[in-house]
Amino acid sequence: MTIKVGINGFGRIGRLAFRAAFDWDDIEFIQINDPAGNADTLAHLLNFDSVQGTWQHSASADGDDIIIDNTRLICTQNKTIAETDWSACDVVIEASGKMKSQSVLQAYLDQGVKRVVVTAPVKEEGVLNVVMGVNDYRYD
Repeated sequence: MTIKVGINGFGRIGRLAFRAAFDWDDIEFIQINDPAGNADTLAHLLNFDSVQGTWQHSASADGDDIIIDNTRLICTQNKTIAETDWSACDVVIEASGKMKSQSVLQAYLDQGVKRVVVTAPVKEEGVLNVVMGVNDYRYD
């Protein structure tokens, strides 16, 4: 079963997560949201990374979408979770660094997203912050 993934926040961490998982057979990226960059800018940043080097794939912009090896990704520039339709995503990688409270993140779940992976610590009671190799055994 393919997991449909969206990313909110396509800065350093969002792009690295995308590049790392793009070729995985069980992952299909379908959407990127970043209020600071249009599709053309985000495609360029994917192709050319000052630390990781040139990407093995070819990303380009087609209007508001990003095309990578004939795969089309929806690209939006919204500032809030609710402004973006995440309903087609099974998982959203929340990499904006800004959405770090249960009440704000609930907007993803309200749209039908099954899981949200937050790339920054959520400092609230009852939230499991997982660090792979340290406490990942606690996540079921």
